[in-house]
Amino acid sequence: DGRITLNVGARSISSLIFSASRRGPLIVEDVAVVIPFPSIVKTANLSANMGVVVYDEAGKVAKWVIGKLDEKMRPQLTGTMTVEGTRRPEENPPLTVTWKIPLASVSGLTVSGLSISGERYKPYKGVRNITKSGRFQVRCN
Repeated sequence: DGRITLNVGARSISSLIFSASRRGPLIVEDVAVVIPFPSIVKTANLSANMGVVVYDEAGKVAKWVIGKLDEKMRPQLTGTMTVEGTRRPEENPPLTVTWKIPLASVSGLTVSGLSISGERYKPYKGVRNITKSGRFQVRCN
């Protein structure tokens, strides 16, 4: 048998440039972690203190959807797994983490003006920044 413990946390990052309309602490939204298991894992029994974790036996992949996360929250996933035989896995597949931070920009790009012509309706004049994770992987030993 094997054990897994995964802790996730958010911390303030100085490189983020927040919109002037932003109020309050840093909130990270739509946080999800995909955990691929090596092929020698037969089954896994996982639980989390926040969010929902689902293990796909056929694909040997767990998806932990945490949702919203702030700097004070400390989500943790724990579990056990049953492996075939006594051999160790040949590889540790990387974890994939996705998230978004509303009203924040990493690049610092801003829109100073917006002009729309030829439309009959009156559009809302505003820009909303969202920082998304893109392809972010965590390698484990």
